[in-house]
Amino acid sequence: MDNYHPVVEILVERYGTSPDTLEPLHEQMLAYRENTDGLKEVFLKHEVTSEEVFQQALASYYELEYRENFNDFPVVREFTQFIPIRYAKKNIFFPLKKERNTLEVAIENPALSQPLDDLARHFKCHIQPILSHKQAVLDLINRAYDESSATTEEAVDQLDSEETFENILAVEEPEDLLDATDEEPIKRLVNSLLWQAAKEEASDVHIDPTPRDSVVRYRIDGVLQQVTVFPRLVHVTVVNRVKVMSRLDIAQKGLPQDGRSMVLIAGRKIDIRVSTAPTVHGEKIVMRLLYQDEKLMRLSQLGLAKYILTPYENMVHSSGGIILVTGPTGSGKTTTLYASLAEIDNEAHNVITIEDPVEYKLAGYSQIEIKPKLGLNFANALRSVLRQDPDVIMVGEMRDAETAQIAIQSALTGHLVFSTVHTNSAPATVTRLIDMGIEPFLVSSTIIGVLAQRLVRRICPECKISFEPHPEQLRELGINPQSFRKMGKKFCRGEGCDKCRNTGYRGRIGIHELLVMSEEIKKTILENSDDASIKKKCLKENMVTLRRDGVNKILYGFTTVEEILSITSA
Repeated sequence: MDNYHPVVEILVERYGTSPDTLEPLHEQMLAYRENTDGLKEVFLKHEVTSEEVFQQALASYYELEYRENFNDFPVVREFTQFIPIRYAKKNIFFPLKKERNTLEVAIENPALSQPLDDLARHFKCHIQPILSHKQAVLDLINRAYDESSATTEEAVDQLDSEETFENILAVEEPEDLLDATDEEPIKRLVNSLLWQAAKEEASDVHIDPTPRDSVVRYRIDGVLQQVTVFPRLVHVTVVNRVKVMSRLDIAQKGLPQDGRSMVLIAGRKIDIRVSTAPTVHGEKIVMRLLYQDEKLMRLSQLGLAKYILTPYENMVHSSGGIILVTGPTGSGKTTTLYASLAEIDNEAHNVITIEDPVEYKLAGYSQIEIKPKLGLNFANALRSVLRQDPDVIMVGEMRDAETAQIAIQSALTGHLVFSTVHTNSAPATVTRLIDMGIEPFLVSSTIIGVLAQRLVRRICPECKISFEPHPEQLRELGINPQSFRKMGKKFCRGEGCDKCRNTGYRGRIGIHELLVMSEEIKKTILENSDDASIKKKCLKENMVTLRRDGVNKILYGFTTVEEILSITSA
């Protein structure tokens, strides 16, 4: 070991690196005996050790403190104002805190000298480096500039209505929107809108022109909330900026357009679907934000009550048939379908999805995006998929009789098919298929179950309080006031705080109803296919309705009376 860098010996003696793994790297270790950067690259490439362990060994050699992350360090705004973000990211360093004559600085490279010397001169103090791995320092940098970025209101104040169209086209896109601190005001405004939207976990950004100004609203937890207003004079320039980002025709103002863009915000990938529409006051912009770093959810994370989760999981593991998820736009149907697919072993099964559009790209699945302009619709795509030897097929939506017919035939030939339908309840879905021209006997023999769902807002945990409900509220929910008093329960609501933008809500949870295709329900469908009869039979078989599941969510303190009453019927 004497011929190698001392870090090698530390890795073997203290961190369990096997000498056997080092033997094939003898020549490279000799070449990098004075270069830890090259040595680290070789070790990581050949998977000798992890970056975290290598950095710990480096810390031991240089006698430096090592930290796995810096999540508990508060951001000092003075540091972000002094150090440009690009410089911090290039050198992978950032100050942590200053105490008396010592400034602690997070670094990745122990040999870093010039930036630390600059800090020592500026702050007139001793530098105490703290070593970590690259991603931990970058996460710290992103968090620091995220927390200290200009608000949308500040970006609006910096607007110049005379900014030219040429300037909008002139500057290249930054790698990360947080890096764009020195861009023109219009770019800074659009970046700020997207940054704040991502911070608030908004699903959509609306930019609405009015006779006097432009109103910006975010859809947060399914509800539109106004966030800022900017001058009417710069509306066209903002629209042009968004169009350039999403590769739309800036000269076309009289027709709707659709485009897309990918941005990075604090290292987070966000796919943006842009839609423009001409209105009497100018072009309206709607941007849908799809967060690509979101992990695939499992069924157990969707808020399904046990009396729905257990039978639905059994359906998902069926060998064939159709499972339908129904609800209005924005009710989480696609999320439920993805979570359902996640329960299936995709190594043992050929899983193919047909979507419009593909919202999240998933490893291990064959995903097809329909292209109507090229003649690839749901029906055509489904026909071609059947020649790909599928086990499980997900069809984004049954929009027409042709798609429904092919899905039915697929189920009859032993495939498990998942899809969505736009109806108000699970029983109404059966009627909808029959109205589309599907024979009742085919519906009853292929459908395994129908899951209807809605999304309701969760009560903010930070400002949650309990209260005694009014008897009239109880009666509206179908709860006997006397029985309720005997239960000894209370209702909850959010008072409003900074964490929830004073709405009393933060996040959403699903409410569900599940139709299980029993023999009795099959008989009802064949005899009388109206949804009232089917619903009556479902209730006799103890189906929990959306309203009833919502009431249970109220009793457990997840949501409020107002949410359930506004979104369900008795």
